Amino acid sequence: MRGSIVLSAALALAGAMSGCGKPAAPKRYRVTFDVRVDRAPAVGARLFIRDRPVKQTDEQGQAQLLLPGEDGTTFQVRVACPPGTEGPTAPVTVTLRTLELADRAAAQRGIVQTVQCRPTERTLGVVVRTEGQSNIPVYWQNREIGRTDQGGVAHLTFRVRPQTPVQLELRTNENPLLRPENPRQTFSLADADDVQVWDQTFQQEQARRTRRPTVRRAPTGPRIQRIQSTTIRSFRR
Repeated sequence: MRGSIVLSAALALAGAMSGCGKPAAPKRYRVTFDVRVDRAPAVGARLFIRDRPVKQTDEQGQAQLLLPGEDGTTFQVRVACPPGTEGPTAPVTVTLRTLELADRAAAQRGIVQTVQCRPTERTLGVVVRTEGQSNIPVYWQNREIGRTDQGGVAHLTFRVRPQTPVQLELRTNENPLLRPENPRQTFSLADADDVQVWDQTFQQEQARRTRRPTVRRAPTGPRIQRIQSTTIRSFRR
């Protein structure tokens, strides 16, 4: 009986020793990338590790990776934002770490990396108000893009890159008595959509009276008639 116990223990020890020769499977860490365009999910953003595509964000703007390693291991993940947007130029550094999460949903997400994509173009809205001056043409880049309505208001919308100046001009050629003549205003956006207002005040100049040219008349009085004198010479024989 005692011998069988010793044999069993020896076999167990031998099995344990043989199992130590196989490397243990690396631990895998759950990493969730949450990619946004402003506050909306960035659908179709692609993730790359060592220039190899590994995942693409879903309709919620999320993509989950299982990365092998141990606490402290780092990965460089490059995020390619969807068309029409641009993201960080440098890769995102992911550091693996063990999380103690009681929330099951949080445990399913694991390590969360948030990435922001920015639209390459933003919406600039401009409201032009001219205090009742109607039918004034608004020009941009030397072409007419609108006119003020009966209330002296024009609503304009542009799609431009942030920090790009937009210069507008109110042309007064059709009403040359308005002052100032052809005023201009420049608008620009920060990294967000915006609506800006242009309040332009005009003054009506009074029409100038045209003066008739002065006609000089000849002085009145007795006319002096010049008589040409003739010299008469007499000759004596």
